[in-house]
Amino acid sequence: MESFSTLGLPNNVVRAVEALGFNEPTSIQQRAIPTMLTSDSDIIALAQTGTGKTAAFGLPLVSRIDANIKSVQGIILCPTRELCLQITRDLENFAQFSDHVHVTPVYGGANISTQISQLRKGTQIIVATPGRMVDLINRGSVKLQDVRFAILDEADEMLNMGFKDELDRILEETPSSKTTWLFSATMPKEVARIAQRYMENPTEIKGAGAQTSNVNINHTYTTVRQQDKYRVLRRIVDANPELYAIVFCRTRRDTNDIAEKLIKDGYKADAIHGDLSQAQRELVMKRFRNKNINMLIATDVAARGIDVDDISHVIHYHLPDEPESYTHRSGRTARAGKSGESIALLAGKDSSKIRAFEKAAGTKWSEYVIPEPVDIVQAKMMQTLQALKETEIHPEVANMLNTMSGDLAHWDVRELLGKIMTNEIAKLIGYYKNEQTLNTEDGPRSKTPKGVKKLFVNLGKFDRISERDLKQFLADMANLHVNDFTYLSMRKSYSFVEVKESLANKLVKSSEGSFYGDRPVVVEIRDEDFGHRTAKKSRVQKPAKKKFGKRKRVKF
Repeated sequence: MESFSTLGLPNNVVRAVEALGFNEPTSIQQRAIPTMLTSDSDIIALAQTGTGKTAAFGLPLVSRIDANIKSVQGIILCPTRELCLQITRDLENFAQFSDHVHVTPVYGGANISTQISQLRKGTQIIVATPGRMVDLINRGSVKLQDVRFAILDEADEMLNMGFKDELDRILEETPSSKTTWLFSATMPKEVARIAQRYMENPTEIKGAGAQTSNVNINHTYTTVRQQDKYRVLRRIVDANPELYAIVFCRTRRDTNDIAEKLIKDGYKADAIHGDLSQAQRELVMKRFRNKNINMLIATDVAARGIDVDDISHVIHYHLPDEPESYTHRSGRTARAGKSGESIALLAGKDSSKIRAFEKAAGTKWSEYVIPEPVDIVQAKMMQTLQALKETEIHPEVANMLNTMSGDLAHWDVRELLGKIMTNEIAKLIGYYKNEQTLNTEDGPRSKTPKGVKKLFVNLGKFDRISERDLKQFLADMANLHVNDFTYLSMRKSYSFVEVKESLANKLVKSSEGSFYGDRPVVVEIRDEDFGHRTAKKSRVQKPAKKKFGKRKRVKF
């Protein structure tokens, strides 16, 4: 088994790696580090997120910095603030036993005057986002004439985010004699152009599985109607008590909406997107890293550079447009040899993308079976039982139980345990009591379950009422409980709900004479499926067109 000490790293850097608890180098590290330590040739390294690429370029860079020279010797460009900070932290750890090696991060969203002040103190390595680096160059606040090493990390993503002109500007400010290391998950034409323009006969290094997805990730999908997605997400979370996940959405608004729903329903979640200030973003990431929240709801751009270990699930609430984005997303899980789950919630139109995504990532997707209510409750019970089993009885509690032995003698162990379990998971049981399966042969919820009635309600999104509030309004109106509604689908000017057949007429009758604000409430039993009007329109025979003869011209 190869170790870091056999790669040619100096003793102080090997010592830092061992202090961090790293033992065996990854594939890309084994292939890149020896070459980068000894060669001045330009290098293109293809490696997926989560394969240890920061150490692959960071360890040799720290090893080759001359601490006696105070000017900038290395510059690392990366797409996002989060990745910039992550790389800085890693390099500082790698250099912890290297005297006088300083690393300075510069990125947008932070005070530029503070960053200029830090640069004036002297630094050998700058980690930067392209936009902020150009700002500093334009102000004359940074000099790159002594740069010996230029590293482009996630080059494909920087180009996808529109940083082509900034990269050109920055690289033109560096000496032509520098050594360039380019790291990318994919090799699109624009990355090849950068390589051709700024690199000389580059050596190509590929980590195991480059341009393919991590083999330890289980890729699954399920076809879900848009209005069912949140319910499916809840089931995934409830069925996996140890879940630690990133949920990807298409827009900033989606991230906020889903995070707010999860928080209202008692889950530990938060959103991260481009509208957050740097301070807000860092606070959210700190809470996620410390596991004060176990779900991070993110957009693709905001998630770039998130480097968090032990993520168990990546959930694609919305599928990305490009296969490369999917590969980047799913690469957030199954790090350091661990396994992970990638679950895609597909709308009907997304199904055609599956084959293209499989081909691009070199993976096979399997169909995800949405957890059934009974399985979710049982999973929670097993988790609770295991927690009870592992709990040590406090000595004072043990003494009290001894004094209460007479009172406890008539208790049946099974009955007592049942009462404890009921208290623990009463809320979960209440929510899933009337929930039906979401797995059907032709997609989730294509037909109304047996014993359930579908009702039309003339209230919708235009009435500025949420699904939760609509359920509560109807429950109060008919003296029902919100859990009596097994399904709700809201449209712009109307909604559909499902209740047990025995409650349908009660709901209809209670709506007579009821108002929501100034609007009379109408509730009717409907037989057609949600989203589909199955009643056929009667064909009305159109009257035959009358035929007229030629009109005669009348002269006046």
